[in-house]
Amino acid sequence: MKHSESLEQVLSSHIGKRVQILRRASLSGGSIHHAERLETSAGTFFVKHNHASHHENFLAEVDGLERLRQTRTLRVPQTILVAQQSDVAYLVLEYLDAHPPAQNFWEHFGESLAALHRHQAAHFGYERDNFIGALVQRNTPHSSWSEFFIEERLSPMMARACEFGLLSASEAKRLEQLFPKLEQFFPDEPPALLHGDLWSGNFLSGPHGLPVVFDPAVYFGHREAEIAFMHLFGGFHERLFQAYHAAFPLAPQWQARIDVYNLYPLLVHLNLFGRAYWSGIERTLRRFSL
Repeated sequence: MKHSESLEQVLSSHIGKRVQILRRASLSGGSIHHAERLETSAGTFFVKHNHASHHENFLAEVDGLERLRQTRTLRVPQTILVAQQSDVAYLVLEYLDAHPPAQNFWEHFGESLAALHRHQAAHFGYERDNFIGALVQRNTPHSSWSEFFIEERLSPMMARACEFGLLSASEAKRLEQLFPKLEQFFPDEPPALLHGDLWSGNFLSGPHGLPVVFDPAVYFGHREAEIAFMHLFGGFHERLFQAYHAAFPLAPQWQARIDVYNLYPLLVHLNLFGRAYWSGIERTLRRFSL
């Protein structure tokens, strides 16, 4: 069965009437899934598709989007359906056109992110594992952030990198020597709901020129981890952070902790894209004389 026919069947079954695809356009930006803008007789949709083995990835993404939507803070696209047809998995979302940002775009973004982070839980983690890019992200609950950060973030990515020859035994040992120093390193805060993968490729200026976020990897974590990742690759205006701090101030000297939080996304990128990301990890280790 052709891809278009399969997708028409999936949409028709969900909507309850025959849906015809009128126009398809591939979209750039995704390194894992195929993404398209789909114009149909029932409306315009954003579609991701991949081999059926990625069905669980799409279910986790929808779970994250729905958790963010429930907070009524940052806008996320509406979920239309997740389906598996033969050997193809589909995720169909509301299609949102990009619009010029409103004058208060960054302030609105910062205040909304602060409001999101005020949603708290009893433990660090989440009720299910999900994905960061193509990699499984473990979310087993812990009462301590440093314990969660080591056991569910750094250690799994280090183990994978060693398994695939991306991290040497001596390099892994240097990272492990940092672990005892982390127990007293982070300020004491309750677990906050995080988007989890908030970089410049996972938001846009949507309807009314206000921010829309997508592709989450949600969990309850230390909110400084989210802010740190937003500084790793840039793309966020300083006005966002000023608005965030005005609404929900971070603990003193939060900037000094950025590089340690970012060991996790750098290990993720090391696993996904290769050794070029070791240099950023090593710079942080050198700060601790490791």
